Amino acid sequence: MNKISSVLLLIIGSVFLSGCASTVNTPIKTIKDQKEGFHKTIEETAKNMHALEDYQSLSFGQMKVYKPEAFVRLDSIYSVKQEYLDNNDLRGLKRSGIDDLIPGYRAEALQEIHEVQYEIEHIYQTSTSDSIEIHNAFFLFDYKDSLILVSPFYNFKIDKKYKTLFYAYQFDYHFVTNRDLHISEAEWEFLRFFKSKQFELIGNQELSPFMNHTMKIMEAAKKASTVDFRNISKILVINHFTDLGKKIAIESFGQLMVLEENETVIGYELKVEWVDEGLNALKKSTTFTFSPYLEVESISTVIL
Repeated sequence: MNKISSVLLLIIGSVFLSGCASTVNTPIKTIKDQKEGFHKTIEETAKNMHALEDYQSLSFGQMKVYKPEAFVRLDSIYSVKQEYLDNNDLRGLKRSGIDDLIPGYRAEALQEIHEVQYEIEHIYQTSTSDSIEIHNAFFLFDYKDSLILVSPFYNFKIDKKYKTLFYAYQFDYHFVTNRDLHISEAEWEFLRFFKSKQFELIGNQELSPFMNHTMKIMEAAKKASTVDFRNISKILVINHFTDLGKKIAIESFGQLMVLEENETVIGYELKVEWVDEGLNALKKSTTFTFSPYLEVESISTVIL
């Protein structure tokens, strides 16, 4: 079961209160209080795990609750009682005999209280002078709210210069311009496309290289002010020639061709005609072959 109920919190609270000599002025813990306590413990634990690194909390997932069947049955009977109360049907509630059944259900649940557990996903970053590392881990607590297990899920490193772009990626922010706008549908689909590949690569050593590539594609998209692959691929080509340090002049870009196999996109191809101004002004044609995620897979050049 993933939902926490006030019934569960009430029963667990009663267990601890019953062990106290006096319950006068004892504050009642709410679900919000419990979550905040978990978050504090998680952050302190993660910070201690990376004591020599610069830890920064990024986000928490929804709290999942794992509870035995006795609690599920108790939740159900309380739900039925609440329906009577919501309908102001006190007579029907009395005839139902629900109030007579609840003590037995509570006693049964108390016998299994030790099986109650809570789980929260935490995403955080650590950083060095030139890179940041993104961590995803699950933190498991027992019914006493004590941390019992930390389960790392994935982690990857990206260049520190991509930090702002990563936040846009992680939290679905608008990123193709510097304007304070809501994310567009095209940007959202773009991020979903790359995130699906990210999750495929969890546990694979290719995850970090792919995430750095994704940041480069986002950087190119921002330069092109669009997530259209036709424009982004041109930026990638220009970046390639710039990195070569040659003095060239691009004369024309061909169309970005989609490569398909069995109606599935397996890549893209783009031809570029250019002049090598440092070598007798030779005219050349270069064909770039990209993966479905615009990773450069091959480059071939011929003299025209």
